[in-house]
Amino acid sequence: MLVFVYGNLRKHERHHAILQNPRTISHQAYVDGILLESVEGHPVMKDGREKVYGELYEVDPSVIDQLNKTKEAIPAKAIKKEATVYTDHGSYVATVFTAASEDVQGSTIPSGDWKVKNFLAHRPSDILYFAYGSCMDEERFRKAGVHVHFQDCLGAGIVQDFRMDYSFVVDDGGRGDITEVPGEAMEGVVYRVNQEAVDYLFEREGVLPGWYRPAFLDVMIDGRVHNNVLTFIVKRKSPETLPPEHYALEILRGSHPYVSDSYHRRLQDQLLGLGMDEKRLHAMLQKIPTLNRDPA
Repeated sequence: MLVFVYGNLRKHERHHAILQNPRTISHQAYVDGILLESVEGHPVMKDGREKVYGELYEVDPSVIDQLNKTKEAIPAKAIKKEATVYTDHGSYVATVFTAASEDVQGSTIPSGDWKVKNFLAHRPSDILYFAYGSCMDEERFRKAGVHVHFQDCLGAGIVQDFRMDYSFVVDDGGRGDITEVPGEAMEGVVYRVNQEAVDYLFEREGVLPGWYRPAFLDVMIDGRVHNNVLTFIVKRKSPETLPPEHYALEILRGSHPYVSDSYHRRLQDQLLGLGMDEKRLHAMLQKIPTLNRDPA
């Protein structure tokens, strides 16, 4: 049986264990609705036309019955209903617990994401940040005058069940995004950053205009998995499009000192597959210090 969870039943949250080792369908799913923080301080959603982000799991039907009886995890006067859950690899019909609109009292959570709400409320002094696009490039940070906030680099990070693509499209081409694809893996660069860096990233990624949204992933660094690492995901994805050369160079240059050779070659092949001329790619690679590799 499929169930969509959006609050304290999510992975690494305090009631997740109630799901009894569920099978993951998607860690980056959403439903149509409005997410609120109740007057008691609990997450609750109601019908609406915004997006509520959460996770989709397959569980034993007995778990759904238990959830009905666990008021610490499910809002009081909750209504069990079916809803369409959207993921990067298709839509599903799943059970979701909501509150009747007339019973809801609380404040709207603009992000639609309970984890993001908690992060913004607590503002930790430092946090791990996973970069997979041009934010891997130190030269880009230097040009923006913020490189001092990105000096604590932990090196390469690996994320399972995701891939990097270019599905945020602007006038001159695509920009980086991550898409959930079960069975795949991607690499990036992990930094330990402070709140000044977080504020910069929220502005740079266009969180307020709605270009990217903050999200949290599990990232492996040197064989150890770190939970709830901050990253940014495109909200409205377009068909993957070749990026402009200056942006592609930032990704190839910034990733090279950290990611594996095989992943760096994968980034090159991805550009070729999107239509970049092989000679242009070779010319870009010549601009990267310490890298002199013919992509042919």
